[in-house]
Amino acid sequence: MSFVTRSQLMQKAAAIDSYRFEESQNRMFKSGSIGATVFLSHSHHDEDLIESARKILSEYGADIYIDWKDPTMPEITSPETAQLIKDKIRNCHKFIMLASNNALDSRWVPWELGYADMSKGMENIAVFPVAGVYGGWNGSEYIAIYPKIEITVQADLAVYEYGSNTGPLLSRWLSR
Repeated sequence: MSFVTRSQLMQKAAAIDSYRFEESQNRMFKSGSIGATVFLSHSHHDEDLIESARKILSEYGADIYIDWKDPTMPEITSPETAQLIKDKIRNCHKFIMLASNNALDSRWVPWELGYADMSKGMENIAVFPVAGVYGGWNGSEYIAIYPKIEITVQADLAVYEYGSNTGPLLSRWLSR
């Protein structure tokens, strides 16, 4: 297992057939059978990664919530913004932190993770570490206690619990 790099994330997303992706999204909304809803916590400085992560997670059967795509969010950040984010985190099935170095430097992302920890429990939280170009990832002591999404030897994505080198494939984790 190893961290996903920025380039691997974008390559994996580019490999997803756009036509098949859009068709699956259309079927999902028409049938009303939406998979696990996921609050994707991220840094706005990672615009290049957010869409790739959304595409990959959607391919694994998740419906992804991204705050700045939500038309109900206030244009100017306010206490109402914080309350709406808390509601979205609580109402989504899963919480995934797109843990780039930018996200770790954010004021909002650690706050969202702390709120998710309190409201969702560890079994519904995963950190998706995205290493830099040379494989570096700053991490943080408190981030280490959360399950992590990493690449398996077979080039799939799996969720590894703290201190373990085994865990369910991402698709299975999302469905529980």
